[in-house]
Amino acid sequence: MVATAAKNAYATDRRKQQHPIEVRVFGGTRAAERRIGVGARVVWFAFLVLIAMGWWVYIKAAEHQLDYKPGAGFGYYLGLVGGVMMLLMLLYPVRKHLQFARSWGPLRYWFMMHMIFGIGGPALILFHSTFHVRSLNAGVAMYSMLLVVASGIIGRFIYKRIHHGLYGRKSNLEELQQAVDVNQSKISKVNAVLMEATGIGEKLKKFRMMAIDKKQALPVRIWRFMALGWQRRSLASRCRRELRLAVAHLAKSQGWDSRQQQQHFQEVVQDAEEYLRAVQQAAQFSSYERLFRLWHVLHSPFVWLLGVSGIVHVIATNFMY
Repeated sequence: MVATAAKNAYATDRRKQQHPIEVRVFGGTRAAERRIGVGARVVWFAFLVLIAMGWWVYIKAAEHQLDYKPGAGFGYYLGLVGGVMMLLMLLYPVRKHLQFARSWGPLRYWFMMHMIFGIGGPALILFHSTFHVRSLNAGVAMYSMLLVVASGIIGRFIYKRIHHGLYGRKSNLEELQQAVDVNQSKISKVNAVLMEATGIGEKLKKFRMMAIDKKQALPVRIWRFMALGWQRRSLASRCRRELRLAVAHLAKSQGWDSRQQQQHFQEVVQDAEEYLRAVQQAAQFSSYERLFRLWHVLHSPFVWLLGVSGIVHVIATNFMY
């Protein structure tokens, strides 16, 4: 049945070069996503290395075998550099909100610096402390810093879901809804027939209706927001299994070799998965906007707490030493 339905459609599309669909929401094109994926592996490797180094420093400091101490020499300068980096982080909100700083260059570079220093500064301070808290003021400063870092990581996660890429401009709901329609219109004839013949097209429509339904009770909408990613991945997995069988059946009637069969399978699966991702992003956009506004309200007091506790710690440390 699938082979008969797709035969004529394939005849017109056979010699066309198929290109990956570019979903320009929250991260650019597919090529950009691959670059980000490589970067993520490097980041995870660096993170694991830092954990190993931190554990070694912690153990050596506990055994009093570490070559440096927080209050003098190398350990002191680790804390000094880390503290300066965290102070420089504050230039980003200055550049973003104050009129006199609007000419200080593109905002995305300041945000990049804000992110890098927001990770590097706390890391240096943790190594400065040898991962031990030795006084009340140091403990308040340390846990305030960790609270700000955790809040920043959450803010970055939300930020990426309402902006084009990590340093891009802000998206809007109408634009994302148009992206869903664009993804649907770019599906090739062969892939559209395959989806309809296997019933996947109807499943995609039902997923979209479920995702954008705003008539349900608030607890149901909250649960749907939290579970939508899992539901998308689950549906994508089922679609992949069904499409593999459908493409294999069509390949026999069309005389495709294994390479052509795999190519068409990857194309139709990509169409389905990118449509589902676009639907999820559009459906969750308004909720992420509200979460980001709430995050801003909560994040600012954490930063002030860190600033005050850091100043108290620096004064107390220099007075003692």
